[in-house]
Amino acid sequence: MELDKSLKPTVTYHLFMYRVELARRNARQLRLSRTKIEITDELISKTVRNLKTCSMDDLKAVNRELQFKRKLRSNVSKLRKEAKKQQPQQQQQCPQKQD
Repeated sequence: MELDKSLKPTVTYHLFMYRVELARRNARQLRLSRTKIEITDELISKTVRNLKTCSMDDLKAVNRELQFKRKLRSNVSKLRKEAKKQQPQQQQQCPQKQD
């Protein structure tokens, strides 16, 4: 049985992965934030698909979700920059042994 690679993981899968990451002793913030973005993105797209039946409260909620998503993307960008800065520092502190 071949899986179609164009299919995106479901919200349920992303929630599962988020809980798995939270259960880790040292949860990785970058991975948590990416998963939050995926979950938020999927929820927004589901709401937008049903836009005709949305109330004003639903539209306000979508707006809040979009703002939340923007903040998450900004946080992910900051985390990536910090991770890139830390990599050279760690390499300098722990030089690899050459045989």
